[in-house]
Order: sequence, then C-alpha cells, then structure tokens
Amino acid sequence: MNMDMSMDRGGGFLNDTPSFSEDKNLRRAQNIVPVMIGQIIRSSADFQIWEIPVRMLTFIGILRKVNESTTKITYDIEDETGVITTVRWLEVNKTIPEPTLEINTYVRVYGLLRDQNGVKQVFIVRILPLEDLNELTNHLLEVTYTTVKAEQIFKANNTPAFSVNVDDNSMFNNDCTGMTSEQAIVFKIIQAKNDTECGIERNDIKALVPERILQDVDQIIHFLTSEGHIYTTRTDDHFKAT
Repeated sequence: MNMDMSMDRGGGFLNDTPSFSEDKNLRRAQNIVPVMIGQIIRSSADFQIWEIPVRMLTFIGILRKVNESTTKITYDIEDETGVITTVRWLEVNKTIPEPTLEINTYVRVYGLLRDQNGVKQVFIVRILPLEDLNELTNHLLEVTYTTVKAEQIFKANNTPAFSVNVDDNSMFNNDCTGMTSEQAIVFKIIQAKNDTECGIERNDIKALVPERILQDVDQIIHFLTSEGHIYTTRTDDHFKAT
C-alpha cells in the first residue's frame, strides 16, 4: 500500500491481506494500523494485535502538551484510553511548513512504536490537526473492525483440525457410538479439553464447530448432557466429557 494513500484514507492492515496462514513471514503488518492509545501502553515492545505484528500505527487524540527543543518536539496526546508521549525529530533545511497544532484540539498521528528504557513512545512520521470530527468516528470504527478481524484470523489459524475436517471418519471412535456426525464433532471438541480444570465453555465450543452446525450446538449439547456423554462443571455453560 502506498503510504501517502494510507495516510489520507486512515488505516487498516487487514483489508488486502487474504491469508496469514500460508507463510508466517507474511504475518508482519505492512500497512498502517488504527489503534487506541491504551493498546499502545499495554503492548509489549513487539506490538501485536492477536499475534499479528504491528509496525506502523495511527491514532487520534487531544493534544495536551508540547515541548520543543533544537532537535525535536514532544507532544503529549490523550484519548479516552490513556496518554502517551510522541516525538518528532526536526529536519534540517526543511522547506515544507509544519501544520499548525493547538493545545486541547484533536490531532491524528502516524508513527512507529519505540520502547525507551521501559517507557512507550511513538516516533512521529506525520502529525496533522483533525479538521472533521467524523474522522474520529471513522477511526473508532476502524479500530473495532481491525481488532475483530485480527481475532477472527487468529482463531481460524488456531482451530484444531477436528473442527474443520468433519468428513474424516477416523476422528469418531467407540466413544461416539450412537451419535450423529454433528453430535460427535461437538463431543470431541469437549473431550479434547478434559485435561483443563473446568473443561470448555459453550461459546468456545461454538467458535470451534463448523459453521454448518453452529445453529444446532445448543441442541446438541442438551442431547449429550441428557444422554450422559458430557456434564457441567463450574457453571451450566462449562462442560467436560464423561
């Protein structure tokens, strides 16, 4: 993605990345990722969203403080999730005028995350005043979309084989006698988590089953419970296999 185009349009690194599972080297995010300041503060030095690395990011916040020296300008910027210090190094003999930024107004930042002695900072590539509050709304939507999409990719890439290879009869052993293939799939998902303290939660089961049986999961769980194949543990929505 052309960087200038990315900056004009906002962000989003998942739009034109169809598959993250083909090659782990392709999982490095090359485009600009919309984030909230709180995500930056809570991140490790290797900033990731659901295990997808983030290189360049963008966020919107209120400019609270400016400190200028001969070599750099630091800006303290705040959004509803936190405050972070950003740094812009001054360029020698730069002829392009800098945008006018006012304290207590919204700005958009494009930059790179750095960890300076344990303190998170963003090195600014570009900082602009926000001219339209609709851009703030769009940014919040982009952050939500990016996070949800990254979670979907993470879960898809970490789904056990038995949850997608539903036509493989080798997964059905004597434990599944008398069950339909759909019931056996749900049973096996639950059985695979028997070594955990509380088993598996209902919503996690739904996240692992093939889409074609998703709407039947509650009914299947009721059948398996009634027949004594599974039982509840910590709550009525946590299950283990017998």
